[in-house]
Amino acid sequence: MKSILFFLVTSMLVIPPAFASKEGVLKLNTFSLESKGIAEFGPVKVVGEQSEQNEVKSLSVEAFGKKIELKPEDLSKIPKQPYNGIQLSYEQGYPEMGGKTVYITLQFGFTSQVKQRVLVTITEKGEIKIKELP
Repeated sequence: MKSILFFLVTSMLVIPPAFASKEGVLKLNTFSLESKGIAEFGPVKVVGEQSEQNEVKSLSVEAFGKKIELKPEDLSKIPKQPYNGIQLSYEQGYPEMGGKTVYITLQFGFTSQVKQRVLVTITEKGEIKIKELP
């Protein structure tokens, strides 16, 4: 029994401790994205800023030949997170359902998993919707 205990104690002294690396978030303080879009849709530009408190302070979209800026009441619907990714997509849309639509997905996560996604939907009529995605 004493020899096993001696072996364990000696092993702990000889083997150096292991340190693991941990992935961290590089949050987007400011961001600007541009897409040429498609011919009938036109170019799309997204510009925004995130505060030190992880609030999206500003978000504007140039699309459909106009500029749409989210108002403070819209921005307040976006959960506070250190967003570090953005995805852009579009929908050609039916006029009776809002017409052309730009989708902006704000993402917070790591290489192994996206922890939170928020979808910002903007139609050519200027309608804005914000929804947390599962």
